[in-house]
Amino acid sequence: MCTIFIEKGIAQVVCWLIARQDVILIQNGGDRMTIRRKQLIFLFICTLIPLIVGLGLTPLLPVYAESLGADSVLAGLYLAVVSLALTAGALSAGWVSASRFGRKLPYLMAISLCIPLYWALGRINSLIALILFTSLLWFLGGLGLALCSILTGLSAGKDERGKVFGVIGLTSGLGAVVGGLGIGWMVKQWGYPTMFSALAALSFIGFIAALFLEEKEDQPSQLEEDQPPVGSPLGRHYFFLFSASLVLSVSSSIFILIRSLSMSALGFDALEISSAGVVAGLISFPLPVLLGLLSDRVGRKKVLFLACLSLVIALILLPFSRALWHFWLVSIIVGVQAGSMASAGNALVMDLVIRQSISKGLALFGATVWLGGIIGFALAGFMMQKLSISLSCYFGCLLVVAAVGLLIPIKVAGGLVSQQEARSAH
Repeated sequence: MCTIFIEKGIAQVVCWLIARQDVILIQNGGDRMTIRRKQLIFLFICTLIPLIVGLGLTPLLPVYAESLGADSVLAGLYLAVVSLALTAGALSAGWVSASRFGRKLPYLMAISLCIPLYWALGRINSLIALILFTSLLWFLGGLGLALCSILTGLSAGKDERGKVFGVIGLTSGLGAVVGGLGIGWMVKQWGYPTMFSALAALSFIGFIAALFLEEKEDQPSQLEEDQPPVGSPLGRHYFFLFSASLVLSVSSSIFILIRSLSMSALGFDALEISSAGVVAGLISFPLPVLLGLLSDRVGRKKVLFLACLSLVIALILLPFSRALWHFWLVSIIVGVQAGSMASAGNALVMDLVIRQSISKGLALFGATVWLGGIIGFALAGFMMQKLSISLSCYFGCLLVVAAVGLLIPIKVAGGLVSQQEARSAH
């Protein structure tokens, strides 16, 4: 009953948000979004459910691993293995999308397999079993999220990419709130078995929502057909963006692990550790839409530079965090980075690659989050054993500076990015 109530509430919120989005566009002299409202709602739900699990459960995974005998190094390696599974799932989405199975059927298969896996995960009692079951679930989650991202890109019109990805990007904040509150509270009240049973029920809701998704044909529009591709299907500038996103993901993963282990060392319980993500999700909830609209107007790169700045500020403040509200504050600041990548980052991928390469481009770009997690979690675990928290965070800041250097040369010759930056200059 609880999950059905939440699902209805989410659907109502999404309908209201999309209605507000249409009003914003008209007030600014734009056209209504060409993506069908029903499609956007179900894409929102199908993206939200894996994020509820991932964002709600990830802060507790190193703590849970430590309860089964892992130290900080093993906890970091555990998250690295899980992120490797996520990366493999996200990368496989490009191949799966290009196959005769399309995108909808593989998503249905992936989320249906999650149901028994969640139930089993709540009944394990060894670290090896935890790694195995979590890795399988994260692989399926990475595949599902990447397929939803591809469907979103193919469903969105050229001039509304930032807006549409911004609406879908709201799932990050909402997933952090629902996942953090629900998962942390259930673990504290009833323990892990009950919590994982609830996640199995949530996956069943996602399966029902996916039945209503529309499969979009990967056909280029006339405008895009008239623009000959330059260089490789993805291109040099795309790989600058890919590398920048990867480096930012490494730095962000360093932040996440240090935050969780620091809070655990300071004596915060599971609900309090989860609350950092919840508060950040509540405050930063509208950011993806706002940043997506902003990227459509002033250019994607400027919004991504803002993301880099927010991550640097959070990493500088994290070593000085002691009270619960300190961790809330740095998590809210990091929310700007997450919202920017979810909206402006994905939209920039669409601007940079030709239509026939959208599936591959979005899948690879989405995989940078998980690939960065592999490197970042493993690196943070070792650094916290060898270095202080402050030095580990400052190393993360240097990575962000490197990401800025990779973003600077990105251009789309004669494309949307150049036009946006030209407009913003006047």
